[in-house]
Amino acid sequence: MTADDFDRILHTLLKEETLQSIINIPGVYEIVSRHFNNNILLNEENLQSVINIPDVYEIVSRHFNNDILEVWEYEQYIKVKEIVEKIDLWNPEMQRTIVLFNLLNELTGVLYGVLDIKLDKYVNLRALPVREFYKDVVDKYSAYPIWTCDFEGSCLVGTEKFEIERIDAITYRLEGE
Repeated sequence: MTADDFDRILHTLLKEETLQSIINIPGVYEIVSRHFNNNILLNEENLQSVINIPDVYEIVSRHFNNDILEVWEYEQYIKVKEIVEKIDLWNPEMQRTIVLFNLLNELTGVLYGVLDIKLDKYVNLRALPVREFYKDVVDKYSAYPIWTCDFEGSCLVGTEKFEIERIDAITYRLEGE
């Protein structure tokens, strides 16, 4: 999570709060009262001006930390769902493999880098559609990790890291072995 993500979510959560609820967070009242020299908060003070008082932001952000993490994780699951929907719609008869490659890399970045979840929980690579023209070749060399092939003969391959290879290069290499 970036600092910008954290701030964006915190400010969204703060919109649901009142000035009084923020003042009641342990430690905030003491800082605010020192800042205003023990005077009662002026009527023109608002939530943002209180949050901007030195050290208040840190206390408030720690107070909302678990809520922020929960919202952020939820946002990541929504992002995963959107990417998986796009992967499910990928059509090798009309779309290039690079489109699928980019979607899978984006998905694995969120899954492994953020949520620590395996790709196969969301995408069955063996079930990816293959252009009908190349289906027999892909099936024949299933021991080599060819996951799919598009209308141009570009294939998605790889186990740990995805790559794109031409079907003719794959068949030339594997038939020579």
